[in-house]
Amino acid sequence: MKGIWAKNLIERINTTLAFSYDFGMETEFDLKCVVASCYKIYVDGEFLAFGPQRSAHGYARIMDYKAKGKVVTFLVYSPYINSFCWIKQKPYFACEMVAGDKVVTAQDFTCRFLNDRVQKVPKYSYQRCFLEIYRMEEDRRSVIMGKSDIPTVETCEVALPKLLPAYVNEPKYNIHYPVKIISRGNVDIDESIPVWREYMIHDLVGKKVANNSQGKLLDTGVVEGYTADEWEEASLDEVIKFVYNPNGDYVNSDLNYKILDFGRGITSFSELKVTAKNHGVLYLIFDELLSKDKRGVKFVNFKRQGWTNVIKWNIQKGGEFNLASFEPYTVRYACIVASKGISADIRLRDYENPDCYDFALECDDERVQKIISAAKATFAQNAVDVLTDCPSRERAGWLCDSYFSSESEFLLTGRNDVERTFLENYALSEYTVFPKGMVQMCYPADPYDTYIPNWGMFYLLELEKFARRYGKDDKLVKDSLCKVQGLVDYFEKFENELCLLEDLEGWVFVEWSDAGQKERLCGVNTVSNITYARALVSAGYLLDNDKYIKKAQVMRKNIKEYAFNGEFFVDNLVRDESGKLKRTEYLSEVCQYAAFWFECATKEEYPETYAELMNNLGVQRKDGYRPEIAKANVFYGLYMRMDLIVREGKKKIVLDECIKLFLPMAEMTGTLWELNDPGASCNHGFASYVLVWLKFALQ
Repeated sequence: MKGIWAKNLIERINTTLAFSYDFGMETEFDLKCVVASCYKIYVDGEFLAFGPQRSAHGYARIMDYKAKGKVVTFLVYSPYINSFCWIKQKPYFACEMVAGDKVVTAQDFTCRFLNDRVQKVPKYSYQRCFLEIYRMEEDRRSVIMGKSDIPTVETCEVALPKLLPAYVNEPKYNIHYPVKIISRGNVDIDESIPVWREYMIHDLVGKKVANNSQGKLLDTGVVEGYTADEWEEASLDEVIKFVYNPNGDYVNSDLNYKILDFGRGITSFSELKVTAKNHGVLYLIFDELLSKDKRGVKFVNFKRQGWTNVIKWNIQKGGEFNLASFEPYTVRYACIVASKGISADIRLRDYENPDCYDFALECDDERVQKIISAAKATFAQNAVDVLTDCPSRERAGWLCDSYFSSESEFLLTGRNDVERTFLENYALSEYTVFPKGMVQMCYPADPYDTYIPNWGMFYLLELEKFARRYGKDDKLVKDSLCKVQGLVDYFEKFENELCLLEDLEGWVFVEWSDAGQKERLCGVNTVSNITYARALVSAGYLLDNDKYIKKAQVMRKNIKEYAFNGEFFVDNLVRDESGKLKRTEYLSEVCQYAAFWFECATKEEYPETYAELMNNLGVQRKDGYRPEIAKANVFYGLYMRMDLIVREGKKKIVLDECIKLFLPMAEMTGTLWELNDPGASCNHGFASYVLVWLKFALQ
């Protein structure tokens, strides 16, 4: 296959092209394609697929489809900026369709530049690319059917990366309709409401950022996008001023709205059937939760979690329009705001891993069954191509999260196709922006701010787990060994006289809790050292090098000698004026969980510490009890706690704590969350690991 792209548009930011081919008659064909960055395929106007499955810089995965039809159209989107979601690469479109003896290639397609998507707009989130804002002169269905009046553009041949297979099965793209209308009415505009500028999304565009424990700027380039003074349109500046009146006249008002509930959070493409009697505007505002304003009026808060859940279409003339979001977003509640004379119906086309719903784990307790369903939905939405953290804000393949969600994958599907894709991308990565030996915290991505050294440690743990499951002779394992050695070499330069890591660089991350405060992370951070000691055991196994296992033993001995204060392990050690290491007084739950979960300490060695931790702390801790010990959060102290309960064989406690922790999540969004409150993503891949505990408890 040979790649093509529109001439003179290769480095244009936020660009969409349409490639169409007409067989002349209905034809059965096999289709292979290689496309960057993402695409939708339509056959005779009907949606076929979204892709690709992501790969490392310099590589692409060949996607295979079978179809039947006359007109085939690819809509191909190239953001061409750095992000956590797509790697920044020059765009390409390569395709081969085989129908009997007939072979059609990319060069046989006509190409159109779709200028209906507004180019200079805000970013959707800090981690993803651009907001979707459109100016619709005609229905895109005309383009999809190859009948558009938009002129064709000249293409040129472009280079293709190295080609790889795709391992994960294609989603089923099931259709979902609203289960009920929450409210409807009219919308007033309050010009006194100030515009909203999220620092992480808007103020950092065009700047280098510091997002690590030392506050250092890394030479990783700026956050790319458009600054506020460059925006052609900014739907966020309009929606922020909306005041919703649920009892207002929604027929005759200039702007009307309706809020719809889809029953659970669904990662999906929103598809709208629109009838417009005249020109006007249409906004789709969405979120995982329903909010209330100061008056108690229910509304959908587009900026609740610091990203921008709004899509805007400027309808330039009357007519029928088939509108859709190009990329997937997570929706439970959808608010449609439209000008007078414009009406719209919405449905969602889900984007989920198709292989997990056959897994059956039955329980007579309806509460537990809700958690099981939420966990399966959470995994499905975070495992379409790589193991992601959340399918909304980031869509990024994060380490550590993947350690847990890979176990969910094996339980649900009996294999690890998604994890193999994820780890293969790491093995192939030659990303050299960060210090030699350090792996990216998330990938495929171009993370422009920092790296998490702790996630490099979890990478070693996950590789060991993969190797024990599939063998050390597995090609993926062998191809990853240079990364293993590189990480060990990287960490060696931070070892002090006790073989403990001191003053780690990057974003030292142990948990979303007070344990993550800078004063607890500096010097010799206990959780980081406990983690690395276990990671060295993994490295020793993978590299057949007992030296690393022996070093881990030395580390554990010194952690117990220097970090234990007689009752608990302190969060860190720091140097006094004489240069001697001294314990701080900082204590956290996660530090204790880590000590036992990573097998640095045993309950036989520390029976009183273990008993206090497991009997009086965690989710059942009473208000005001031991305030000097920072509470653990879901990610990931409470997950370690639950694993420890499983090791104890206490099935009833597992069920009780799962219900207390996860039932509110399952009932509120139908998915499981990153934190133990809805302050961040309400759909986080690692959270599906609850299935491992429930299987233990129910069997």
